[in-house]
Amino acid sequence: MPGFWRVTVVYGLGLILMAGLLLVMSAFVARSGGAAYFAGGLAIALLVPALVAGMSFGRHTGRKAAPSEAWRFAGWFTIIQGLLFALLLWQSMQELLARDSDGVVILAVVLCLCMAVSLPMSRCFFGLGAGQAARGRGPH
Repeated sequence: MPGFWRVTVVYGLGLILMAGLLLVMSAFVARSGGAAYFAGGLAIALLVPALVAGMSFGRHTGRKAAPSEAWRFAGWFTIIQGLLFALLLWQSMQELLARDSDGVVILAVVLCLCMAVSLPMSRCFFGLGAGQAARGRGPH
């Protein structure tokens, strides 16, 4: 896979910037719309870094990603998202884990659902970004 680490670094930077932007914007959200904001923010945090990484791939290679490449990158991005989300859940669910015997099961189910959603979303938006960048670059 050409540019694997370059695309991974771009994805990581996009993820960091999106997380920072979401934290800054959360200060301006009223309590009544907080749940919708954070649900939308989680979806955006999955989509935008994959789109930007796909655009980096398309600019670097000058072509669309092959389906197998797009799935491999999406799998890698899902692993990154899953690890970060697991750390976040572990920190935020300490009280639940301490008092409820099924806390670990709840944590695992939430993590699996997040990763099941993350994989196709990352695949779709990585491919979209790579194709858009390749079309924008034109034939050379």
